[in-house]
Amino acid sequence: MKIAQITMLLLWVFTLASCSSDFEQEVDNVSPCTGQVTFLFDLQKNDVFAVQSRGSKPERITHMWYAVANKEGKIIKPLYQKLENDFSKLTIEGLEQGDYTLVFLATTSTEENAMETVNTPTLLSDDWLMNSTEKMPLDALYFYKKIELHIDREQTGVSECVTLERCVGRVDIDLKLSSDYMWRFIRKIDVTFDDTEGIYTTLNADGQYTGGKKVDSYDITEKCSFYSLPSKDALSGFVTIESERSDGMLFERKYRFTNCKIEAGRVTHISIDYLHPENQEGFLYIREKDFERFQTDTMFLADEPREIFYNSERRSFYANAPLQLSISNEHKLLVKFFSPVSIQNVTVMCRFNKISTEFFKLAHFEQIYPFMEASFPLPVVDSERTFTTSNGRKVVVPAQPELSNDDVTLVIQTDDPFIKKMEQIDSHWFIRFSSYSADAGHAYWRHMNPLLCRHGVALAINMAFMFSSEEFNTEMNTYEGKLKDNGGNPINLDVLRQKIRNHGGLVLGCVSGVGGLGGGTTYGLANYCYTGVYFDATPPNAHPHNYPRQAMFHEYGHCLGYNHNSTMTYGDQWTVLCATVFVNMGKEGKLPICSKEIIAQLPM
Repeated sequence: MKIAQITMLLLWVFTLASCSSDFEQEVDNVSPCTGQVTFLFDLQKNDVFAVQSRGSKPERITHMWYAVANKEGKIIKPLYQKLENDFSKLTIEGLEQGDYTLVFLATTSTEENAMETVNTPTLLSDDWLMNSTEKMPLDALYFYKKIELHIDREQTGVSECVTLERCVGRVDIDLKLSSDYMWRFIRKIDVTFDDTEGIYTTLNADGQYTGGKKVDSYDITEKCSFYSLPSKDALSGFVTIESERSDGMLFERKYRFTNCKIEAGRVTHISIDYLHPENQEGFLYIREKDFERFQTDTMFLADEPREIFYNSERRSFYANAPLQLSISNEHKLLVKFFSPVSIQNVTVMCRFNKISTEFFKLAHFEQIYPFMEASFPLPVVDSERTFTTSNGRKVVVPAQPELSNDDVTLVIQTDDPFIKKMEQIDSHWFIRFSSYSADAGHAYWRHMNPLLCRHGVALAINMAFMFSSEEFNTEMNTYEGKLKDNGGNPINLDVLRQKIRNHGGLVLGCVSGVGGLGGGTTYGLANYCYTGVYFDATPPNAHPHNYPRQAMFHEYGHCLGYNHNSTMTYGDQWTVLCATVFVNMGKEGKLPICSKEIIAQLPM
C-alpha cells in the first residue's frame, strides 16, 4: 500500500513538473516580444509633385491616424500601442497569430480643421477621410498607406518601413502673364467645375474613393493651386479672374478649360493666357509681396564672405546717395540700398538716351527694405513696350535686347523722409571697405565683418549728414578761433567746411589695440567704436564725449589733414563739438540712423 502511495505521489510530482514546464512555455508565447511590430514612417518622395516654387516648405507630418483590422475587416485595439510625438515611429504589441490589415492616414496641414475631416472607423469599409465642405475641395495634403501583415505563432519583434503615399492630387492654375509685374492687377481668382458630382468626397479606410460633389467658385487667389480628392473622370470648367486697371476700374474675365483629371499623387495643370488692357506696358510696379518672385537678396548678412564686402564693385556707395539704381550686365534693373532703414514709395524715372529726350516712368517700389540688393527683369528688353512720360503721354519703345547702363539715365523720385535727408548732404564721400594689412600680421589692423560693415554704413551717413546740418554749422560758429591747425593757427571755418565737403570719402577698416587709425581716406575704428557712437550707446545723462565718439571724430580730423599738434584730434575742441552735436541730433531724431537698435533688430 505504501509502495502504491509513493508511486502515485511520484507520478503526481512528475505530472506537476510537466505541467509546470508547459506553463512556462505558454508564458514565453505572450512575452512582450511576441506579436510586436514597429513601423518607421516616411513620406513619398516625388519631385514633380512636391514643387517648391509656390513658397512651400519641406513636408512634415502634423497629424497621423492609423487602424488595425483583423481578417474579417473589423477594427481591433491591440494590447499595447505607442505613436511617437513626431510621428516617425509606431510600436504595436500583443497581436495574436493571424492576418491583419493596417491602414495609415497622415497630413502635413497646419490648419485646425484638418482633424475634423477624419472619422474613426469600426470597419475597413467605413468612411475615414471625408470632405464635407459644400462646393469646396479638400485643399490639404493627405497621405495614405495600406499594408497586409501576418503574425506567426513563434514570431518575435518585426520592424517595417512604411512610405506614406499621397491620396490627393493637386491642381495648379498656371497664369501666363506678359510680365510678373502684372500680378499687381489681379484681385481675385476662383475656379469652378461643371460636373456636379465629379470629385470624390470620401476615402474609405480600405483605400477606396466614394461619393461625389461639385467645386464652385473656389477662391485660389493666394496660392493659385489647391489639393483635392481625385476626380472620377476628366473635368471641365472655368477660371474666373477679377482684375483692376491702373485707373482703378475693375473688370472680370472667365477662362474656359477642359480635360482636367485629378489623380492621387499627381499635379494637374490648367494653363491660362492672362489678358489685360495693359499687357504691353513696360512699367515695373513692385509690391513688398512681389519680392519673392524676383532675384532679391540682403547685403552684409552674417555669412557674406570677405571677397564680397571688400570688393568695391560690389560694396561701395556715396554717402549722399545710398540708393543705387543701374542696368546690370544681364540687362536687368539692379537695386542696391546701403541703409539700415527702409524707404517707401520710390518711383524710378528713365530716359532712353538713344531714343528720346523725355523721361518715362520705369518702376515704382512700394518699399525698399534695409540693405536690399535685387535685380528685376525689364520687359522692354524682350519686346516692344509702352511707357508713360512725366506729362502723361504714351510712347512706344522698341525692344532693347542689348540695353546697358550707358543707354539710360535714371532718376529717383520720392517723398520718403530718409531720402529727403540724403538730399541735404552737401558732400560726396565715396565709402568702401578694406582689410588693409589684416592678413600681413599688422599690429593694429584686423578684418571687418558684415555687422561692422552695417555700422560703418550708418556711421558714414550720419557723419556726412551732421556736417551738412544747420545744427552743426551753427554750433561750430561758437568755436570761432578755438579750432587750431597743426601750427597752432586759428582755422578759417569756411575753409574747414569746404574741406569737409570736398573730402574724397572713407575706406572703412577695423583695428584692435587702439581706438582708431586715420588719414586721407584711411579710416579704421575698433569694433566697440563702430557700435558705441549712437546716442543710446551711453546712459541718458552721460557726457556725450565718450571714447568711441572721440575716436570717431579724432580719426576724421586726421582724414582732414590735421595731426596731434592741432585741436582737431585731441583736447576739448573739435571732438567735443562733434560728439555733442552728434548725440543731441540723435536724441532729437534728426540723424538718418539715430539708435543702435535699428541695426540690432535687423536679421543677420
